Amino acid sequence: MATKRQILVDEAQKARVIEHDRIKEILIANGTWSTALYPLLETYLDAFEIYYVMYNEWRSIGFKATKRHTNKAKATNETKHPLAQQVETWSLKKAKYLNQLGLDSKNKKLKNTGELMTEKTKEISKDKTNKLVDFRKRHVAGGDSS
Repeated sequence: MATKRQILVDEAQKARVIEHDRIKEILIANGTWSTALYPLLETYLDAFEIYYVMYNEWRSIGFKATKRHTNKAKATNETKHPLAQQVETWSLKKAKYLNQLGLDSKNKKLKNTGELMTEKTKEISKDKTNKLVDFRKRHVAGGDSS
């Protein structure tokens, strides 16, 4: 029987595959995808996977901000919870890698995937399949058609 931790790690690996596809799809749509980005993308996905595990562990204990610690002198103090520290650290690392991939708010060339639809774009979208909706259906609904 798998442990709670192993189940979480397995979920993180599945989320990593979905995130890989999502990031690559955004980069391709933006016209910035290159095979030279693979090392950076893999580094981002490593940070994403670690963050995913740490965040879900922290969530499972109720997002406790502090933890009681007893030092050598037997004094008990409240310290920042180690999981809270890890989530903060890995969140910052993820943001840094997304910045390097050009996927942050500073990138003015980044296309808005949630674009407001005008009458003209509504007509165009009727003819084409919405890739984002299809992507979500494939991965969120559990139907992996890879």
